[in-house]
Amino acid sequence: MDLSLSVNGESQTHDIEPRTLLVHYLREQCGLTGTNVGCDTSSCGACTVHLDGRAVKSCTMLALQAEGCEVTTIEGLAAPDGTLHPMQEAFRAHHGLQCGFCTPGMVMAAVSLLDESPNPTETDVRHGLEGNLCRCTGYHNIIQAVLAVSRESLDEALGLLAEHGDEAKVLAGGHSLLPLMKLRFATPAVVIDIGRLDSLSYVRDEGDHVAVGALTSHRDVARAELLRRHVPLLAHAAGQVGDPQVRQRGTLGGSLAHGDPASDLPAVALALGATFVADGPQGRRELAGDAFFEGFLETALTPEELLVEVRVPKADGVGWSFQKLTKRAQDWAIVGAAVVHGNGRAGVGLINMGSTPLRALDVESALRAGASASDAAALADVGTEPTADLNADEAFRRHLVRVLVRRGIEEAAAGTSG
Repeated sequence: MDLSLSVNGESQTHDIEPRTLLVHYLREQCGLTGTNVGCDTSSCGACTVHLDGRAVKSCTMLALQAEGCEVTTIEGLAAPDGTLHPMQEAFRAHHGLQCGFCTPGMVMAAVSLLDESPNPTETDVRHGLEGNLCRCTGYHNIIQAVLAVSRESLDEALGLLAEHGDEAKVLAGGHSLLPLMKLRFATPAVVIDIGRLDSLSYVRDEGDHVAVGALTSHRDVARAELLRRHVPLLAHAAGQVGDPQVRQRGTLGGSLAHGDPASDLPAVALALGATFVADGPQGRRELAGDAFFEGFLETALTPEELLVEVRVPKADGVGWSFQKLTKRAQDWAIVGAAVVHGNGRAGVGLINMGSTPLRALDVESALRAGASASDAAALADVGTEPTADLNADEAFRRHLVRVLVRRGIEEAAAGTSG
């Protein structure tokens, strides 16, 4: 029977016996002997190749099943000039190379693993490679090689930040930096585009909290079932940011690192008691929300650091509300409030009530002491310094925040949020 497919980017057409396995077709018809037959029963993974970008075991697949598909073997990973694929280089650098019989399948499986989970834990890597059993030695060096590749692009970005310091600005979704550059409020000598660092885009269950990668888009935050179940306030508020076009590219970390007091998500993070994880030359460090926002468009991140993750405590069974007043749906809030209240928790974040995102600490204390919604909300503007502009003067903002916080507390208590 005729078989037509693409192998390592080249079209192939052969007349084959219908029962020919894909592994034998690759080795005997195409001369690609890096794909090996090990157990011949789909348990060892030495025969792993990519079929349309996904890892498959070619010893238990008929070649005809690959009709019209793109097959990539270990020979197709390296560049035409012989430059090794980053995973091949990592296996070499971390001494993950074994006898050469299992290694090609290991590499192919590892590449596919990172395509599906760009920021894996060591446990993720172990589980992801379970189908590729190394008969000669342990997994330690191989696991370290995979983890090294997952950090490679992040380390490159951090290296550029360390090299250029204050002269550099980081570009994620672009909705904060590019408008500033257009208005000449920001004139960086170097722009470091991290928008394609897939390793920083994820939503992951970490037991008592949900970890969200800094480059997770507003759209993905809003749609993440894990957040909708355990931290619905964050998912809901992310769905209210800007308009659909903004939510497609704007990122959670970009919004938080920008530190705009008129932005929605910093107030939400404060209300939820989120922790911010920064990465830089000195390694990773955790920052509480109160310590993260330092001034107008200023955060505790040093010029050499990136915000890489936001850790949000789960809020199962806790009431919540998100309130804001805007002139148009996609506008910045004139005033807003994020409220978490119930099961012993009380958190209130304020939008556009000062030079930084703020917590309404007096309201939180009053709620914990059992105050009514009206009495607690009456304290909403204590310690704030709202500005006056074309949309509202200081007195109106003070009045409005008390109204919105009261509504938020009542809504959270009634369980009618969203």
